Amino acid sequence: MSIIILEPKCDDIAIVGAGIAGTYAAWRLRHQNKRISIYEYSDRVGGRLYTVQFPDIQDINVELGGMRYLRRSHALLHDTIQQLGLPVKRFDLGSGPSPDTTVYVRGVHLRFDELGGNKTPYRLRPNEKKTVSQLTWEVFRNYTDVLTTNVPDADKKFFVRDRSGVLMYKQSVESLFHKYLSAEAQKYIKETTAFFTLLTEDSASLAVQTAPPSTKSEEVLTVATGFSSIPNELLRRFLHAGERHSIKYNHDLKAIRKRRDGYYNLFFEPTFSNSRDTTSKCTIKKCAKKVILATNRLSLEKLDWEGLYQPRIREYLTKAVKDVPAAKLYFSYDSPWWRKSPVYSDYIRSDTPFRKTYDFGTSTLNPPKSVLQVMYADTSVSYWAELLNRANGKETSENGTELDQVTKKYLSDIYQIPINTIPRPTNAAWMVWKNYPYGGAWQTWRPGYILPIVERAMTKPSVSDDVFVVSNAFNVRSFSYWSNGALQSVELAMPYFGLKRIK
Repeated sequence: MSIIILEPKCDDIAIVGAGIAGTYAAWRLRHQNKRISIYEYSDRVGGRLYTVQFPDIQDINVELGGMRYLRRSHALLHDTIQQLGLPVKRFDLGSGPSPDTTVYVRGVHLRFDELGGNKTPYRLRPNEKKTVSQLTWEVFRNYTDVLTTNVPDADKKFFVRDRSGVLMYKQSVESLFHKYLSAEAQKYIKETTAFFTLLTEDSASLAVQTAPPSTKSEEVLTVATGFSSIPNELLRRFLHAGERHSIKYNHDLKAIRKRRDGYYNLFFEPTFSNSRDTTSKCTIKKCAKKVILATNRLSLEKLDWEGLYQPRIREYLTKAVKDVPAAKLYFSYDSPWWRKSPVYSDYIRSDTPFRKTYDFGTSTLNPPKSVLQVMYADTSVSYWAELLNRANGKETSENGTELDQVTKKYLSDIYQIPINTIPRPTNAAWMVWKNYPYGGAWQTWRPGYILPIVERAMTKPSVSDDVFVVSNAFNVRSFSYWSNGALQSVELAMPYFGLKRIK
């Protein structure tokens, strides 16, 4: 039996999604004297910003999603955080390696500034024995016309060709490297670089470097109260600004239909039900004058709305960008045993399934209890999804859970500490970003598309409809790797609502 619940009052604006994009859009529109509702799939705010704390270490934020930003490059996000009055602090772990960062590859420990030297465990050609950043820069310098293209810097990436004559935006980074680097050099780059995303299907146009690598690093900040506090505070201020503003949780948008009066009917299914009749389905019908879709690419792909089924838009939605799965795993311990390691650094890159391991610090309220981000991996996360799914069953043996055994094995390798001296963690927290409704942790641009054209088309997919997409999946400026991109995507839509765009 199907039940349709009708809502009599129409929203002036319906915002679908209460992540940072949806809550920021609501906050920007809060003073327009309109009836605005946010509809959220889950029972929490934040989407891919998700902060938790371990019970005995309340003063350390465990960031299961976004966790940092760049002060200068992400000015819109920083200015918004300042306007919200949220406290910021330096993110000591940075956004990349420092010279003394430990790198563990092919069974060898070395420091990041030793990469490319004699200790590097790769059979590199003489002209490839360089740091990864220098080596990749030289590929662009020597094998593309990046330095001679006589067009504005912002447009260079769409005119640059490599020496074989192929436009950079029409090929992947992996394809470019296959042409001009040895197989060992490609493995060297892949295994010592933080994210696989940037080296596989990502468009080579994104990697165009117009200047040699610099040793200067940009200031990296985080929110002292946790990244989740950004959308939570945006929501709080939105709700406080108008009596007709609201948020409705556990609403899964399935379809949009345009009415004869030009308004839109939105059809939701609840994501949980208190009914004893679990066989019945309930559809909630809402209506709105304008709709903002602040959702992930995967949710858009599954949405039944004719505007997203136009051939050109459908191609952009399903082929121009690709979801990148990612996973994080955190452990808490009674003491920071890893700091006794002879190869210790607060950040380790490895060719183990961990990929990246961070020392997240020691509690000041309850020392010496500490947090270790054991794993942060992207692209190849199927193993972790499988392992963590089994860990939910809490199957134990005399040696602890399977998760304990596997992680101890690799922790022993990367820290050079005997496995039998590594204690069991007191708590664990993890997240795998790959499934509906969030999809991947971010998206990567695929070869063959001119990014600004796709961005403009996806902001307002249908010229005859007041339905807007503000997913940072299609953001060109900060890209979908950063929260700043979500805010920039919202700003592209603001002129349609009578607000001046903030750049």
